[in-house]
Amino acid sequence: MSRSALNTNDREAFLKSQLVAIHKALNKIEAPLKQKHARALTIGTHKERSAAFFWSAVSRIQLEKHPVLTWKFCHLLHKLIRDGHRQVLNDSYRYTHRIQQLSAFWQHLKTSGFGKCNNAYCSMLNSRLNFHKRHHIFPGNLNLTENQLNSLLGGDINEPFELAVEMLDEMDNLMNFQSTVYEAIEVLRVSSLVPSGQCLLAPLILVVLDSSKFYDYLVKIIFKLHSSLPADVLVGHRDRFNGLFKKVKKFYEDAGKMQYFKYLVSVPQIPSSPPDFLVASDLNSYQTPHAYLHGEEGHDGSSNPDTMSIADEGTILDLNFDDSNIVMESNTSTLNQSDVNSIFNSLPPASIPDEKDTTIANLKNELETAKANQHRIINEAKLRFDQYENRVLQLQSEIDFHKQSADEIKDELERVKSIAQETQNKVQSTNQEEYEKKIQSQEQKFNKMKDIYGKLREEHIKTLTDIKNLNTRVFELEEGNAKKEEKIASNNTTVDELNSHLARSELEIENLKKLLNEKECEKKVFENELERKRKEEVDELFKKVCSGGIDILTNNSDNLGNATSITYPTHLVLEQYNYLFNLLENLNDKIGKEKPDVNSIVQNLKLQCEKLPSLTMDISEEEIGSQFEEEMTRMDKAIKEAVEAMQALQQKSRQNHTGLRMEVNDSILDACNELMAAIQLLIVKSRDVQQEIVQAGRGNSSLKEFYKKNHQWTDGLLSAAQAVGVTARVLVSSADNAIVGSGKFEQLIVAATELAASIAQLSVASRVKSDKNSVKLAELSAAVKSVNKCTANVVATTKNGQKSLNDDKLLDFTHLSLHEAKKEEMESQVRTLELEAELSKERSRLAQLRKQHYHLASLVSSENNNS
Repeated sequence: MSRSALNTNDREAFLKSQLVAIHKALNKIEAPLKQKHARALTIGTHKERSAAFFWSAVSRIQLEKHPVLTWKFCHLLHKLIRDGHRQVLNDSYRYTHRIQQLSAFWQHLKTSGFGKCNNAYCSMLNSRLNFHKRHHIFPGNLNLTENQLNSLLGGDINEPFELAVEMLDEMDNLMNFQSTVYEAIEVLRVSSLVPSGQCLLAPLILVVLDSSKFYDYLVKIIFKLHSSLPADVLVGHRDRFNGLFKKVKKFYEDAGKMQYFKYLVSVPQIPSSPPDFLVASDLNSYQTPHAYLHGEEGHDGSSNPDTMSIADEGTILDLNFDDSNIVMESNTSTLNQSDVNSIFNSLPPASIPDEKDTTIANLKNELETAKANQHRIINEAKLRFDQYENRVLQLQSEIDFHKQSADEIKDELERVKSIAQETQNKVQSTNQEEYEKKIQSQEQKFNKMKDIYGKLREEHIKTLTDIKNLNTRVFELEEGNAKKEEKIASNNTTVDELNSHLARSELEIENLKKLLNEKECEKKVFENELERKRKEEVDELFKKVCSGGIDILTNNSDNLGNATSITYPTHLVLEQYNYLFNLLENLNDKIGKEKPDVNSIVQNLKLQCEKLPSLTMDISEEEIGSQFEEEMTRMDKAIKEAVEAMQALQQKSRQNHTGLRMEVNDSILDACNELMAAIQLLIVKSRDVQQEIVQAGRGNSSLKEFYKKNHQWTDGLLSAAQAVGVTARVLVSSADNAIVGSGKFEQLIVAATELAASIAQLSVASRVKSDKNSVKLAELSAAVKSVNKCTANVVATTKNGQKSLNDDKLLDFTHLSLHEAKKEEMESQVRTLELEAELSKERSRLAQLRKQHYHLASLVSSENNNS
């Protein structure tokens, strides 16, 4: 019945029944949506030819009150989009903002597991309405005829390209929605056999129906795109489809296993692997997946969407919506007459026709319905006839192809037979004599070739023998050359070891000289202290002897008086005398035995001291001042000469070397120049501190008198100045040897370290008597830090340069032959073993030296403590 055919009372009753169905469908009970209420609302959209009343009623319901209420609203809207009147899409599109508000509301709420599901459902429906708005040709249930699909694919190629992207987006939304529902079911731990689980799973029935259509259209569109575009352009389409294929297949498999879906929907089966779009023939073997609700098996999904969107008006008229058949459930809210009236008044008023107009309208509707049914049946018959005809043509083409192939094979067989027959005839017609002549000539040629081969074989054997002899000779020469090279290498190693030993010996001599100076100072202090103690002990003994004599005389004053009057017994005196004589004789023997040993030790010590070079202790206190000034002048001169020598070495290196060697030499010499500059600055600051100490401490006395008065401090400065001059010359010599290649980089590192140690000794000796708050002392400390930094830079630069040269020398094996590579490998192994043995030996020597050093240091410390 059309809207114009309803009178006012019937329309009011109809709208009231629609309102009741909406309130009954949208409740808070966790159970699936009632199909009878959804069916009544679907039929209502067909009667009204719009969804205006549905949205007017729903807009008055506060869907945010309960998550189940929103869930059932989304399910109901989804069903209306699929099965309702085609105007439902346009009416619902106006309320997409309301759907977005619902999605945003439930996005952050996780109430009862429906929060995420409502957000995903609302997002999916909103995207679906936008898709239908952009593509009006798609009805709500997505059913297209072959002609409509061909019209989509037959135009501009950009349109199906973009359409495929949008369909992939819709498939993503559907798969995300179903995965969200399954996750919620797992979280809530509900079964598909209970109402709460069925409430969540019910919308997935519509997802199965929609996804099967989108899947089918995507396969056909992408095959069409591959027939018109290069395969590289469609890589993104293929990748996205393959990813979706796995999700769809898993979704269908999981849905097919659930008992709930088995009685409601037929889940389609898709192949185990996605179609290969690069092979066009795969489209012929492609089978469209059919998904349908149980009870609709007769519908194959290929009918006209226009006829599907307009329900059978006669059927709608037969339905009875009398108020007596509407039973209100106890849990539904009571409807107010005012709500019905307000909704009814918001709709456009219907005209009141007379009885003739009603009859005429009914007859017209019946006629239109009959025509529509007839047209639908004719279209279905034509469609099936076209399908059968296409299949017949396809089979006929295959038969023709096979016949053509069979004919070609027959022709080829005949041609081969004719060629074989001709060949056989030629062979039979050939003269036997010609064959014999050919055979004889071939035998002659064979004999000649045999003789030539014998000669060549003898020559080859002789050549191999000569080559073997030559190889033996070459091998012997290479062995002799290898032995000579090994001998040269061992000699070079010995020379390097001797140079290294010489450098170490020189450094040890310098260290021993320093140690000797320290020991001489300590010896002098110790001798003075012993002399003082000896004098004190003699004075103490003399006092004790005097006091003892006085005590004896005092105690024996009476005996002295008797000594003149009483004669002491002689035998008693003789006995005491013999005891004292024996005691003195024993003491004399002991002293006589020990005296030669003491004399020999003293004589040996004197000889050793005479062999030592003259040091600062040989200088008298009167000459120490002038000697100190001369030594400081010599130290300045040695430093300047070292700086000039470094610059000359750098110029020489740039002239004689190129490439990596020159870069390494420049970097090392630059670091040495920086160190010498820092040392010159430190010497200047040290001089300033010394002058400040002298000016503050000498008073009215002269400079020489100050040095003489503080001769121990002056001795320390003099020893440090001598050490700086010596180590500066050693540094220049080590740098020269390292640059030329005759020395080792380790000697340069040791020399730089020793020079820094001597400079540190000079700075320490300079600031012994200085004021802690002196500005010049602070400048001296800064200069010491700069010297230490430059020394570390010299050591690091030298090690890096040595590593670069070794890497460049050791790792270039491209020019070596097989024999040379083997020889180098053996030499490397020998060198490794030698270095390991030398390293072990040197570590043992270092341990002994440290042990001896600690022992001597402990002795000196104990002597100082005792003194």
